[in-house]
Parts: sequence; C-alpha cells; structure tokens
Amino acid sequence: MNIPFPQIDWLTLSPDAVLMVLFALRTADLTLGTLRVLAIVRGRPTVAWLLGFFGAILFILGVGGLLANLAQPLSIVAYAAGFATGTAMGLTLERRLLPANSLVRIYSPARGRAIASALREVGRGATEVPARGRSGTIDLIFTYIRRRQENRVRREIRKLDPEAVMTVENVRVLAGGWKP
Repeated sequence: MNIPFPQIDWLTLSPDAVLMVLFALRTADLTLGTLRVLAIVRGRPTVAWLLGFFGAILFILGVGGLLANLAQPLSIVAYAAGFATGTAMGLTLERRLLPANSLVRIYSPARGRAIASALREVGRGATEVPARGRSGTIDLIFTYIRRRQENRVRREIRKLDPEAVMTVENVRVLAGGWKP
C-alpha cells in the first residue's frame, strides 16, 4: 500500500526559499506542539492527539530539510528562529482560541467590599472571605473570569485598590455555581 506523504525537494529550492520553508515548518511545528501541551493540561486527549500527529509530520519534514542543508549555516538560524516564533505563536493562539477560566484571588487590606461590589455590578461573581494577614484583618475575594479578561480585571482592581495583591490561577474545570 502506497500512502501519499508530503515531500520537499530541498535541492530544487533557492537558498532563500530553504530558509523560509525551514522557518515556516518549525514555526508551525512548535505552534502545534505548544497547543498540544496545553490541550494535555486541559484534559483534551483527542485534540492533543491530532495536534501531536500533524506536529510530528511537520517536525520530520523540518529536520529533514535542516539535515539536507547543514552546509548553509543560516539554515540553523532559520530553524532556531522558527522554534522561538512557534512557541510564542502557540501561546498567543492558545490565549485567543482555547476557552479557559481563571480564578483571581484578591487580597485587599481596606477596599475588599468595594472591589467585590464593583465585580458584581459588572456581572461577575465575587466571594468574600474575611482573612488575617501580617498587618491584621484583610478581605479575600475570589472571582472566576474568562482568561481573556485577566488584564482588564487586574486594571479595574488596581484602580479601586492600588494596595491589593492579586494571584491568578488557571482553572481546568469549572462546574456548578456562577460561571463567567
């Protein structure tokens, strides 16, 4: 049985085309690889399998091209640049495409009630918990948000309480209760 497999005739490509193809293959491979790892962390095995399958094909094609062009030192640079670019692109795409929730913990020494009220006013859930810190009583507020909203929510909280301390944690599963 003859299965068609993509092949690249590296000898017929111009030196500039070789560099661009190596860069593109490695960028695509690492983008898929980064998304695959994130799919694994999120418990999505089918998505991880598909990304891994196609990423492996791109990896093999890229390594083959690199090995066929080791005499051209810029090949290594193009391959390495594709690696770095693919990692950044994978993270950027993941933030935009894959739905995710974050748990924001807000530690406020004096403005916890105002922060919780402001979160509720814009339709977010907020759970207030009294807590004790090094300097005495503080307010601890928990809120779940879409990860895309993290920067905006942090800015809103900073305006209300510049002294607030925030931690943000990726939430793999959010079941029951209020949802963003």
